[in-house]
This record gives sequence, C-alpha cells and structure tokens, in this order.
Amino acid sequence: MTDIPAPTHLGTIYTAKEAAARLKMTQRGVITLGKRYGCCSVHGGRTVLFSEQDLVDIWQIMRAPATESKLATARALSSYSTDVFFRDLLRKEQAKKDERRRFRKAQEAETREKRLEEKRQATRAKLDARIAKREAKAQEMAARRAARSVPASELDLKNRDPAYWTDERKKALRRERAARIQEHVGEDR
Repeated sequence: MTDIPAPTHLGTIYTAKEAAARLKMTQRGVITLGKRYGCCSVHGGRTVLFSEQDLVDIWQIMRAPATESKLATARALSSYSTDVFFRDLLRKEQAKKDERRRFRKAQEAETREKRLEEKRQATRAKLDARIAKREAKAQEMAARRAARSVPASELDLKNRDPAYWTDERKKALRRERAARIQEHVGEDR
C-alpha cells in the first residue's frame, strides 16, 4: 500500500483579480510572477488561482535585495528554509535564462543586419552596373551618331544620285540651311 500524504488545509484561494488587489499589483503582473516562480495553480489552461502561501511567496520575491550583507547568526541559519533556497536558485536560473535570451536575440539581430547589409550592397552593385551599362551605351550611340554625321562643308550639292542622299546627309543639309536662315534673320534686326 502506497503512502498518500494527508491533505493539508490550503487556506483561502484567490483569483488573479483578488490576488492583484491584495498585493496592489496588476493582474498581469501577479500572473507573470506566479507562473515564472511557480507560485500559482493553473486550471483549465487559463484560470490562475493563488493560495495564501503563493501570495506570501510572491511578496517575498518582490522584496528588494539588501544593499549590504547581513551578518549570519546561528539562529538565522537555522530558520533559513529550503523554500527560500529553491526560490533563490530559481531566481538565479531565471536570470541566466534571461541573459542567454538577450544574448541570442542580440546575435540574431546582428546576423539579420549583416544579411540586410549584404543585400543592400548587392543591390547597389547591380544598380551601379546598370548605370555604367547605360552610360556606355549612351556614349556608344553618341559615337555612332558622330561617325554617321556628315559635315555640311563636305556635301556635294550638285549630286543628284538618290543613293548619295542618305538620311544623315539630308539632315546635315537641313541644319546648314537653317543656320544660314538664322544668320540672315539676325543681320536684318
């Protein structure tokens, strides 16, 4: 036959709202501390209940740490309970977890920033390559136009061969005539 522990009297059971009012905290704060340090009971996944001892434990957790060390006496050592020891141990472990989590998040943020910077640099390189390509093409087109253009002084105005009068030569002739008209109009004024 297994030994079943005798039931103990829990005292008053409080809801999260009642516990928050009693500790003068918010409901969320009481629930967070209760779950973090194991000072509550969860029923149905969402209902959080607190016993009188849970409220005392939460109150002890919220106490400010001493600024100076207290001299240990024999009486103080004997009254030191295992609950306090485990609570302190749990608090230290939670602090370590929080520190690791912060470190991991910082590393993830740094890695993400490096990836984004690499993408930005790749995009800048592509954009610079496109701009250089466009400029090279524009220079090439300008060189082609310059090579195709015929100076007006070299035109043979008496040549009646249709093959001789290419578009470039026709444009050069028009430019020459427009320049002469401008000169003539400028002299009249």
